[in-house]
Amino acid sequence: MKRPTGVTLIAILMVGVAAILALGCFASFFIAAMGITDAVSADAVSAAITGMALGGGFSLLILAGVAAGLAMAVFNLQEWAWSASMATIGVGTALTVISLVALRRYVLIPMGPSLVCHLLVVATAIWMLAYLSRPRVKQAFSASNA
Repeated sequence: MKRPTGVTLIAILMVGVAAILALGCFASFFIAAMGITDAVSADAVSAAITGMALGGGFSLLILAGVAAGLAMAVFNLQEWAWSASMATIGVGTALTVISLVALRRYVLIPMGPSLVCHLLVVATAIWMLAYLSRPRVKQAFSASNA
């Protein structure tokens, strides 16, 4: 079965997410390197920041790898990729809504742009979930291995 155009678009969006996560990983490792090579690295706060940056960098590296692998699986229409995509998109949507509500007072971005960005992410995720739920798209994932 031919890959639906929307599935290709979803895979490209997932590659974009993997790239953003990889950039975050690079930034975290850069901060950790600055903390390790800094003259005040014996300070407890500097050591804590360095440790958090290393932990965050490795976490983002793992998430970037998972996102890239899932994007390749979606692009190849592997059967397990449909359920994994639905789960990750659903969890991501829930965490986006939670971050908008629960972490509102900790964000340095003004309310207007933050709300627009969060709503854009949620709208895109809802579109992805609705598109992947279509019978023809779901069939494309199951028919690829048959």
